[in-house]
Amino acid sequence: MAEAMEARGDSVTALTEAAQGRRDARIPILEHSLSGWKDLKPVLRIIAEATPERMQLEYSGYAWGRWGVAWWLNTLLFRLRQRGIAVDIGLHETAIRMRQHPLQIPVALAQWLHMALFLAAADSVALNLRSRVGVMGSVFPWWRRKLRYRPNSSNIPVWPISEEERASLRQANGVEPGDAVIATFGMLHTAKRYEALVAAIPLMREKRVRLWMLGDVEKAAPGYVARLKTAAAGAGIGERVLWPGRMDACQVSRMLQAVDVFVLPQADGHLTRSGSFMAAAAHGLPVVAVRDRTRRDQAEFVHGKSICFVERAGPDEFAAAMDELLQDRAATSRLGAELRRLYAERFDWSATMCEPAVARQPAAGAATLESGGKAMRRAHASGVER
Repeated sequence: MAEAMEARGDSVTALTEAAQGRRDARIPILEHSLSGWKDLKPVLRIIAEATPERMQLEYSGYAWGRWGVAWWLNTLLFRLRQRGIAVDIGLHETAIRMRQHPLQIPVALAQWLHMALFLAAADSVALNLRSRVGVMGSVFPWWRRKLRYRPNSSNIPVWPISEEERASLRQANGVEPGDAVIATFGMLHTAKRYEALVAAIPLMREKRVRLWMLGDVEKAAPGYVARLKTAAAGAGIGERVLWPGRMDACQVSRMLQAVDVFVLPQADGHLTRSGSFMAAAAHGLPVVAVRDRTRRDQAEFVHGKSICFVERAGPDEFAAAMDELLQDRAATSRLGAELRRLYAERFDWSATMCEPAVARQPAAGAATLESGGKAMRRAHASGVER
């Protein structure tokens, strides 16, 4: 995101927590803890010293606070406004649904208040689903003009590899000539229906298939990966499933380029909020995903042209779709190429951040704030990212 802002003419600095691995950034990086109230004053000081004209916060509630709220950030944003620093927010999650979680209604109400304070402090708030723009606009009609739709982009840059490197990588991971590789990628969350994908593999007509579960197994819910591995072993495919664990972005990119078909098993079909889907799209992979029955949040995608939709997140549906794609490799290649073209045109950071969120005078610098992998920007001056 920050590099896309630089390309549009902003001068950007990122404020982020300390990196766990290598950091390949072409912009200035500032590091500080972004965990709670104790960080409020030092973060304000760091931002003030960077003299930004605008700040961008990329906010995912559960990455910043245990209950999906980080009240200290509300205070931070109001302090920034008091100092004349405009604020834009990328809101990656909204409040939990009270009907789905009736026992957590107090948490949901707290999250709605939390977002109301964000809207009060912000110049603009970007949401990654059109339906969320509609809901937020209905709940807060007096702030509707601040809301806009902005799909998520991939945070996995493409590090191109040659055909020889691709073949070598597949061989190193047990893939024999003639085998097909199915992959999924992301947080191994219990709600994302990975069980259905594991169960789909033995149902396929194509038997020379390997499944790559790309994701940090250490961050999964206790026992969940063990249950998936037990299910795979019980279905007779345990040796055909790869669990590489945590990888840096370059390693993920290389692995994705060695894949034949990507499956996004989550049942809600919300593609434009999924960083995992966007990573597959950026790498030009043919993707199987679940159709959103409301059709509200998949307007950019056409079945058979840029994506392969199934009607529900079930093993039979996934197996049939994967078999269909593997039977016609030329058509499958065209599907992936079209999705990559669509990504570059509509979803890449260079597309979603090509214009400032709100009209403003020409600036001289920009900024971004990030912690736990999320981000915040300083427009045409410096940046901060969480």
